[in-house]
Amino acid sequence: MLLKQSKKETQLKRIKKNNSNLGNPMEINNLAINLKEIEDDYPENPLEFFKGKKLCLFKACLEKYFPGVRFGMEDLLEELGFEVITCENQSCCSGTFFQRNLITRAQFAAINERNLNEINQKADILLVPCNGCYNSLLRGRDFLKDPLVRKKTQDILSGLRAKAKEEKYPGQYEIMDNSNLKIVHDLDFLYLIKDDVVNTLKYNLKGLKVAIHYGCHYLNLDRDKDVSTFLKDKTKLDDLVRDFGGVPVDYQERESCCGWGASQIVLHPEDALKLTYKKLKSAETVNACFILMPCPTCLYTLSKPEFRDKMTKMFGDKLEIATLHLNELIAILRGCEEEQCITLRRKSPRFDLIYSLITQE
Repeated sequence: MLLKQSKKETQLKRIKKNNSNLGNPMEINNLAINLKEIEDDYPENPLEFFKGKKLCLFKACLEKYFPGVRFGMEDLLEELGFEVITCENQSCCSGTFFQRNLITRAQFAAINERNLNEINQKADILLVPCNGCYNSLLRGRDFLKDPLVRKKTQDILSGLRAKAKEEKYPGQYEIMDNSNLKIVHDLDFLYLIKDDVVNTLKYNLKGLKVAIHYGCHYLNLDRDKDVSTFLKDKTKLDDLVRDFGGVPVDYQERESCCGWGASQIVLHPEDALKLTYKKLKSAETVNACFILMPCPTCLYTLSKPEFRDKMTKMFGDKLEIATLHLNELIAILRGCEEEQCITLRRKSPRFDLIYSLITQE
């Protein structure tokens, strides 16, 4: 046992020595924006912090099912006077592949480093609309604190450089040690500038009851590793609903999973859909008008017609409760034309119902 431990220690020392030109692994910055600093430095108007900065919207894979997620944020930012860009060279965050044990920590970190390097060339602030994507970007950086993972990650990036034969810009295939890029979740950003958001709204929620779903990856954010923050109640969505004129309603399955569970929806679909059913049924039981969430993956799971049909067959109960992403709700409240909103995704009762209730005179 001692011999094995000694060999491992020797290996780690060698890796640390070889990694000396890569910087101190323990000093890796996860790039998460410091919300408290912004609140302290700009108490009157946090939006001022972002003025003059280049904002980029991260492309979450499941946005293709719900284009209103991107439209809602892009439309708002343009109204607030920002130029918004998208990084065409960005790929999937690879979180689903990692959670399903299809890639290693180093491969996971390398994919995210490549994405961040590309985005760093174009933007100062990266806004992320998906819990899984946001957590993946932070977690990939965190893995680099391990010397062995860092070495393997750089080897993967160096392999990409060898295949490409040349760099488009200096450091394209290097781990980012020095970066001005900061990452923020859409929900955190919208809450930070909530007064400005409210001032752009044409409609309000008219006292509608809203069930809140934060999602596992937001409730257990990698950035919230200190106990006090980790255990602190998450209430930002609740507060925004109140500011928008709605009533957040408590329900038994408020903090339960949507049912996606990474590999679970694939390996154990019936068990996963039991969780989805319990979640939807619980919100419907307290007469919530719809479930509001900050994640397109959760939205996909809770609203997918095929999943709803399967649950109807499984439980003999057809659930009708609607579901919305926060960015979609803001688009409706801001008064986007019905065709703009509806044609952003396939015609759906989940969207029609909420649009009609909110915009009726």
